[in-house]
Amino acid sequence: DNLLKAAATLGADGAQAFWRIFFTLSMRGVAAAGLLIFISSLGFFITPTFLGSPHEMMLGQMIILQINQLQNWQLGCALAVILVLAAVLSCIIYDLLFGLSSLAGESRSNTSRRHRLLSRVGWAIVALLARLSSGLLWLSAPLRRRRFRLPLLGIFSGLLIAVLVLPVLAVIPMSLTASSFLSFPPQGFSLKWYHVYFSSSLWMDATLRSFSIGLVVALCSTVIAGMAAYSLSRSHSRLSRVIFLLFLLPMIIPAIVIAIALFYLCAHTGLVATNTGIIIGHIVIALPMVFVILLTSFRGHDWRLNQAAATLGAGKLQILYRITLPSVKGGLLAAFVIGFLSSFEELTVALFIGGGLKTTLPKQMWDDILLQITPTLAAASTAVLLIVVLFFLLLQWGSKGIKRVKQRPASGNQ
Repeated sequence: DNLLKAAATLGADGAQAFWRIFFTLSMRGVAAAGLLIFISSLGFFITPTFLGSPHEMMLGQMIILQINQLQNWQLGCALAVILVLAAVLSCIIYDLLFGLSSLAGESRSNTSRRHRLLSRVGWAIVALLARLSSGLLWLSAPLRRRRFRLPLLGIFSGLLIAVLVLPVLAVIPMSLTASSFLSFPPQGFSLKWYHVYFSSSLWMDATLRSFSIGLVVALCSTVIAGMAAYSLSRSHSRLSRVIFLLFLLPMIIPAIVIAIALFYLCAHTGLVATNTGIIIGHIVIALPMVFVILLTSFRGHDWRLNQAAATLGAGKLQILYRITLPSVKGGLLAAFVIGFLSSFEELTVALFIGGGLKTTLPKQMWDDILLQITPTLAAASTAVLLIVVLFFLLLQWGSKGIKRVKQRPASGNQ
């Protein structure tokens, strides 16, 4: 904020300050977001299956079609290799520009000729965008002199929230319909579909299995990623970059490719159609995001507090439990919640490793959509929405509690 104020005192208007200061300093995060979105979209097959057509198929759909329906594993695996190559190529480009370690908030300085050339090109693009935006501000100056201002940021934010939230909230009234088919607006009012959902052993078993597997995955991924993040945040070895990349691999490789590889592994170890196999697959999927959250938390910890505790006679375990873990408990809570939700909402692993016998809630919803679309699906979707909201409220409550503890003034005895 101080940099934006300094730019304003030097004559920059709002557009110049945004593009040259705010956007430039945020570019690393913008690029990281773009990378993760691009990689995750490579393996999409759920949304394209429902909203697309046979003439508009994505690679993920082709892989599911070749393996699950046509049993053509050779072609399916070949398409999976193409997905991996596309993901790896995008990560190589990102690493050359920013460094993969920047995904966890670590800065990277690069003074090579290639990097300086790219910086000049980037600055030229930013300068062009700044001039264009300044021109728009100049053209709108007469309107602003007349005190006619459109709250563009508010309008954009409201439209964005509506696009994100309203389609999700639409399942709630659809689950209360008296009709035998999904319809919006709902026809009549009835709770019978919730009764069908809660009285069905198939739906309840899938829900309880998803909930129990999610808790185990959240605990295991938090412990594994926590130990790795703690070690990596204290290490200055050259292998740290390699270890960091290994933990990010499940995030870089599309989930459908991971599911195919895990299916082969579980088939040879007898873990297909078992809860253990699904748990292992979900841990692999959830581990990268949990690891990044905890690594960022540990890197934000003031390690001088540990040194001060050691000089006062505290042992290593005492320092860990009384200094380090309380300092990063907000990150631990966030990692646990993200680990649970990553497992609770995951479909691809259950689709391959569940074997049709161990059904999770997303897998049961997938089967219900393919076989019969009834309002029971909307009732199950509402249950999923409620669980997700409750966990995010838990995360919000925990973060507020941590802030209150940190802001509490210390007494003389403390």
